[in-house]
Amino acid sequence: MEQPPTPSSPELPTYRSSGDVAADKITWRALVRAARRELVDGWEEGRREELARSLAASGVDLMRRYAVSQDRADLTGLCVTAFEPMRTEPPVDGLTRALQELGVRVLVPITLERPRLGWADLADPDRTPLGEEVLTGVDLFLVPALAISRAGVRLGQGGGYYDSTLPRARALSGGAPVVACVHDHEVLPEVPADGHDAIADLVLRPTLGVDEVPLA
Repeated sequence: MEQPPTPSSPELPTYRSSGDVAADKITWRALVRAARRELVDGWEEGRREELARSLAASGVDLMRRYAVSQDRADLTGLCVTAFEPMRTEPPVDGLTRALQELGVRVLVPITLERPRLGWADLADPDRTPLGEEVLTGVDLFLVPALAISRAGVRLGQGGGYYDSTLPRARALSGGAPVVACVHDHEVLPEVPADGHDAIADLVLRPTLGVDEVPLA
């Protein structure tokens, strides 16, 4: 599928450690959020829908390849986690709709006691919390990120929810891959990181599709 052309994107500077990772993370979250607002505010009418379609095509293709690797004929019965995007996040709602239409169960996070995430079925309008045993059936974790390093280190929003939840979630799932979804310009040589920060196996971007980690 031909990808939509990429208009100019904000540029993020090269990360250089100050020696204070916590302070660096605060600075970088502010930088990325400002760049996201600039990006989204500059989208022309219909641009979000174009990117949603592009993300959906790349994400569905990834799931089809996963299904083939598991000797499955189609996507029916697979399960993924995803998220409901904020205005400035990549528009993954097109992907989640496409997956649901293909018979994939989509789980979305709900906040419990900090820093724990729970999960609900996206098809459930009441977002009824499900027990963590639902994670035993997850085939792929699609997670948000503010930025990601070429080594796969994820810079999150700062709440610690995914860093705390993903290790146990992956263990319960039997090692399902983690896919971080970011804007095209948010893959960086390095990001400020601690040893507990989550690592992604794959990166999904709106016009650049899916890349395996580590990225060139």
